[in-house]
Amino acid sequence: MISSVTRARVSLRGRRCIPLIAALAVGAPLMGVVPPAPRASARPADAGLDIGRAGLRETRSVQRVTTGVSVTTIVRGQKAATNATRGTTPLGPWRVRVATIDKNAKGQLRTAIGTDIARTEGVSTLARWSRSYVAVNGSFFSQGRRSAPGDMVGLAVNAGTIISQPQRVAGHMGVLMDSRTKRLRMDDYTWKATLTSEAGELFLDAVNTPLVAPPGCEKLTDFTRCPAKGQVVRHTPHYSLQTSTGPGAEVVFDRSGCVVSAKRTRGTRITPAQTTVQATGASATELLRVAGSGCPAYREKLFGADREPVTLSKTTFGVVGRYRLVRDGRIVAPTYKTSFFQRQPRTIIGRTAGGSIKLVTIDGRSTASVGATMQETARVAKSLGLVDAVNLDGGGSTAMAVRGRVINTPAGGRERSVGDAVVFMP
Repeated sequence: MISSVTRARVSLRGRRCIPLIAALAVGAPLMGVVPPAPRASARPADAGLDIGRAGLRETRSVQRVTTGVSVTTIVRGQKAATNATRGTTPLGPWRVRVATIDKNAKGQLRTAIGTDIARTEGVSTLARWSRSYVAVNGSFFSQGRRSAPGDMVGLAVNAGTIISQPQRVAGHMGVLMDSRTKRLRMDDYTWKATLTSEAGELFLDAVNTPLVAPPGCEKLTDFTRCPAKGQVVRHTPHYSLQTSTGPGAEVVFDRSGCVVSAKRTRGTRITPAQTTVQATGASATELLRVAGSGCPAYREKLFGADREPVTLSKTTFGVVGRYRLVRDGRIVAPTYKTSFFQRQPRTIIGRTAGGSIKLVTIDGRSTASVGATMQETARVAKSLGLVDAVNLDGGGSTAMAVRGRVINTPAGGRERSVGDAVVFMP
């Protein structure tokens, strides 16, 4: 794998209403200062996609999806590649789908996570559940982890709730979107969360991720005997209504943040109005001490690269990409040569200078569409008029669905189940 809080969230599969508590950060608005105008490009407006040899034949067809939303299919190059040449050929071919969402299009730009983030679903399934006009795969996710394959690897926000925290991974780039205004903010975010009571303060390590035992304590059933610190993780109903099991401690909180139960083991069934905090190692004892039987305060904040706090609201959604492609009209993609940066299927999210949003897929790993390097992906983004763009999960995850039907050709010939999707829906 190159490789929605208000008081309610709708579970799309069961169509049931799930009340939640929003823990909102206070600080700067979602959108910051308007970026400077991009540097003018020397490439002619009618030159087509900036990929491969100049002058290649290029055909385009446009499908109107709804008022203000269209999908353009671009085929560049003519003759099929061979498996030996598709990694380097300047002749292509390339098959690119571009979903354009006009600034004034009526609808919501947001994420869809399906039943929960512990599991995965295909983009087409998420598209149908959300009844979206158009959808593409979103965040990088853990995929290979058997206990929670849909767990996002980095920042994910759903209706103002942080459901996965930023991680220190090279190139990680969070993309926050306002579902109402369709504005994007792309940044390298950090996160801080604490649980505080009269008994003390406990710092959290993560949100909605399975815990592991500290080294040397894997076989202990009573973590009060473990000298190592361990992990402290918050679980929301977005993860699952069944929390992960194992030794340690777990405290369940109601919608007011008051303790419902506290026990020296992990794993319980929660209601849609509850959250839990789990801990392993010596942190298990500390969790029980700080939480007690009262109403400890849970606080979390998200910070931009400027270290200023970011305000989240019920209209805030977010995904994690890896590597900024275009910033203020300038290509900023890295030029590394490892396989992640070589030709692969790609998914892009970006905005034009006029405020339109474009969701883009480039098919790859095929002689019918050879994929794109990170640099080629950035050039494609810029040639499509994007002044800010981020590379989302790609490879076998790359998929675009229009009204619930996949329209591109995923790598390997079949759609992969993913952790979340970026959707534009009524």
